[in-house]
Amino acid sequence: MTVSRRSVLQQGFVAAVACVAGPLQAWSGKKNNSNNDSAKKDSTGADSQPLNREAFDKAVGSGFKVTSTSNGNSVWLRLLSVQDLPALVPVDTDAMDVPPQSTSTVTTKGFTLHFLGTLPKPLAQDTYTFEHPKLGTFSLFIVPEGASGETYMAVINLLK
Repeated sequence: MTVSRRSVLQQGFVAAVACVAGPLQAWSGKKNNSNNDSAKKDSTGADSQPLNREAFDKAVGSGFKVTSTSNGNSVWLRLLSVQDLPALVPVDTDAMDVPPQSTSTVTTKGFTLHFLGTLPKPLAQDTYTFEHPKLGTFSLFIVPEGASGETYMAVINLLK
């Protein structure tokens, strides 16, 4: 197979369009759903819910299959609790030498997830693939808590 400048440019253009299409769809806020149900089927066929505080509240006490994205090893973690993030402290723009140009304020709503895993070797801080029968499959960045390495925390902060 010969490689020409034209074929490299054509394949590069197709790759660039493919890379841009995903984030543009996410930024537009449009979902590509074939039906209007709030629940959807994931790749395993399980009913999945939107990943919000209420969905995780219902999952407290249940197990999650956690798979490493780097080596593919799987372990099980149990969701211990869901807690609200502390309220943000308002910024005093009058005390700033150069106040910000924009007067719009960003509001967020978030929560933390706390997991328990009694594993022979603690998981490292990393992004893992989580699987749950009701919540479906999703990626989540977790951080070990404390010196024992048995508990893990994930912070979810949503922009309003």
